[in-house]
Amino acid sequence: MSQSYDVIIIGSGAGGGTLAHRLAASGKSILILERGGWLPREQENWDAREVFIENRYVPKETWYDKNGKPFQPGVHYWVGGATKLYGAALYRLRKEDFGELKHYDGISPAWPIPG
Repeated sequence: MSQSYDVIIIGSGAGGGTLAHRLAASGKSILILERGGWLPREQENWDAREVFIENRYVPKETWYDKNGKPFQPGVHYWVGGATKLYGAALYRLRKEDFGELKHYDGISPAWPIPG
């Protein structure tokens, strides 16, 4: 028997988890899909060197750019995604970061919140 859902959320990081929480009381049938498993609870979780220098929780995979040059993507496949390991580092944005931005591939629209 197949199941149908009103909402399917891909990933349980900051965006997906917040959306799921907001929709929880709506009565809608919600499915959250997550690629990874639960991050193991171990002392290395709190070791900045293990997490950010040794990349303990980053998968050992190689991606390739448009020129075929290999790189390590720095992604995290865990419940909570990269949000779980983001390090609480938030960059200060400038006023122009919220406006429309024209670039090579098109236009990134301005944020819908006036300044």
